[in-house]
Amino acid sequence: MIYVFDAPFIGASIIPDDKNPGVDKARSDIGEEEEILVPQLFWYEIASIFSNVIRQKRFTSDEVTQFFPRLAAIRLETDSETGTAYSRKLLCLCNDYQLSSYDAAYLELADRKNAILCTLDKAMQTAAKKYGIRLL
Repeated sequence: MIYVFDAPFIGASIIPDDKNPGVDKARSDIGEEEEILVPQLFWYEIASIFSNVIRQKRFTSDEVTQFFPRLAAIRLETDSETGTAYSRKLLCLCNDYQLSSYDAAYLELADRKNAILCTLDKAMQTAAKKYGIRLL
């Protein structure tokens, strides 16, 4: 199986006060041999999530630094799709399903790789169901 994780899904598994038992259970059910993909923008999004928890004074910068080993322990593979055809596909998904281009990138990757999408975002879940993408 191939899985696509979005940044909030990962955040809910490594940020202590965002912990979600459903996410932890889902992650524990994914075997070591399974492939876990993220689009390139994931790395910008996770940095933004970490930055926000510092700004919100939920954690100090030093505490957030401790999240990186947890993140590194997740076997994430970064997809490198780019170009005008890719951007056109994202635009179509944005327009067809009222998604941001960021969310569309996860949907597109799950579709292209015939993967299971792992997200807590209700709009992405709805779009995935309509588009025929499997959800965890």
